[in-house]
Amino acid sequence: MIDLTLFNSLLMFNRVVLLLFIVQFGTVYGCTAGIQNREELVINQIIKNEIKEFYDIPYYTGKEADSIKHKLNLFIPRTVDNPPIVLWIHGGAWAFGGRKFETDLARSFAKEGIAVAAISYRHSPATWKNPKWNSGVQHPEHIKDVAKAFSWVYDNAASYGYDKHSIFVSGFSAGAHLSALLAMDPRYLTNEGRSIREIRAAIPIAGAYDLVAYYNSHLRYNGKGMADSHVKGVFGNSMEGINNASPTKYMDNQWVPQLVISERETYDYTLLYENEAKKADYRTMEFHHVKNRNHNGLYQDLKNNESQNKKLIIDYIKNNRANYRYLNRDGFKLAYKIFGNGEPVFLLNGGPGFSSHNFQSLAGKIAKEAQKQVVLFDQRGTGYSELLTPNPSNISLNLMVDDLEALREYLNFDQISLMGQSFGGIYAMAYTAKYPENVDKIVLSHSAGMNMEFMQDVDERLNNSLSSQDHELLDKSMSENNPDISSKLRYKALSSGYVFNKENKEKVYRGLAFNSKFYPEINRLMWQDMRSNYNVVNAMKSIKSPVLIIHGDNDIVNPKHARHTHMTIPNSKLVLLENCVHYGWIDNPEVYFREVLSFLKTS
Repeated sequence: MIDLTLFNSLLMFNRVVLLLFIVQFGTVYGCTAGIQNREELVINQIIKNEIKEFYDIPYYTGKEADSIKHKLNLFIPRTVDNPPIVLWIHGGAWAFGGRKFETDLARSFAKEGIAVAAISYRHSPATWKNPKWNSGVQHPEHIKDVAKAFSWVYDNAASYGYDKHSIFVSGFSAGAHLSALLAMDPRYLTNEGRSIREIRAAIPIAGAYDLVAYYNSHLRYNGKGMADSHVKGVFGNSMEGINNASPTKYMDNQWVPQLVISERETYDYTLLYENEAKKADYRTMEFHHVKNRNHNGLYQDLKNNESQNKKLIIDYIKNNRANYRYLNRDGFKLAYKIFGNGEPVFLLNGGPGFSSHNFQSLAGKIAKEAQKQVVLFDQRGTGYSELLTPNPSNISLNLMVDDLEALREYLNFDQISLMGQSFGGIYAMAYTAKYPENVDKIVLSHSAGMNMEFMQDVDERLNNSLSSQDHELLDKSMSENNPDISSKLRYKALSSGYVFNKENKEKVYRGLAFNSKFYPEINRLMWQDMRSNYNVVNAMKSIKSPVLIIHGDNDIVNPKHARHTHMTIPNSKLVLLENCVHYGWIDNPEVYFREVLSFLKTS
């Protein structure tokens, strides 16, 4: 709903509130009439030599495909390998426009090393503009088309040579609304077999995000006829439906970082979005207000090579693209990232079945404060280390151990230190059992045990620490059909079970729900394998590497297993953190980092 403190300011600019979505149609489309002279022809040819351009590619070919609208134009820079890509959604009041009018803008970004997929989508009626323009679709058909286009862009990355892990969604005006909605409501990508987690970031520009406020401003100033024919003509007659199409409704869904840009004619609409983001503590949403440009002026500016506003967007994309490197393995690519310089430490995240992305801040801290070169990687089948068809033949602990050894060899390290958190401790011990000569030091951080006996009471210890409200939320997560929403609810429920001080549960929740991604099939296959094949007790009796075992006194992994590991490994030290569960760097950071950093620094 509209924030009443801003309602008066909304009314002050609602004389142009409709124009901000349709001025682009009249002006922009008039300025792309074509090449005017020989000089422009030469410049255009140079641009084409720098950019591979593909036109009218169908992104949907199903039974109900629109032969005109369900297509995109693709612009790929020739000078950059595996560039990030922007899915660009045109404006035009959800009723006008198309991909062909976005060519100049797409080329301007491709010249900067950023690929662009400029899409068309089906339009709504525009009887408010002309009574004869009475055919078209209503929400959610526009956003469904955008989701289909995203799915095509993701699936065809290898064919066209851009980075599918760095897909940014952006759009201007009505396209800004659609880009924000795709990034906030996971249902549309789920319906296409994709996940909202596959959006690297969103960059909505000069749009409206609270559509109830948008409708009310029309109603108040332009009258019921205009409000109904325009806004309800696009989003339906139900105010509930209009609200459901509003990105502001989904502020709890904070998977996708956003850079939101406004100009002076959309400033108040964006301010509504910004205020809702602040209320929801949406920490990865940034706002930039361009107060010296009007709606069309900002759009034209984005095509200007000297534009500071375009530079802001380009820098944001380049700074936030996926920056993992890849090692080719049998049947997949192992994604890894390196932090800092010095002796190598491989940081092995928990799971099994989680991506490594939640551990980037920990990797950076250890690299900086221990002066080490920290290697973080997505374990096979997770994150960017994708497997097309995970199955028992390509998912096992032994295969993961060999992945780690292959990465050590590829990076040309002699000996490496290992730091394993939770399941990562299993990973570290299994690697050490097979390749003991390659291991310098080991940190077992809240590690599981040396065999599968630790599983006997993990669930019980975790569940006993949850409140009745947590259990209710856990039940709700199990009945939720959308996998991204279900996962979010699950980790909101479980987060308090991982920390002693319940005030810290928000940190755990955000890390598990939004920074990491869980792959349940990998989890299932790994446990299936380890139940039969994991037991390193005898191997641990003979290892010579120094080992730090750091564990919570209230850990979900019973501390008796940490004691058993300490008693088994000859050159080990055990530190039990007081008033701590499963994340020492959250519950007891002073002692945790003192012990870990001191251990890693010691020769």
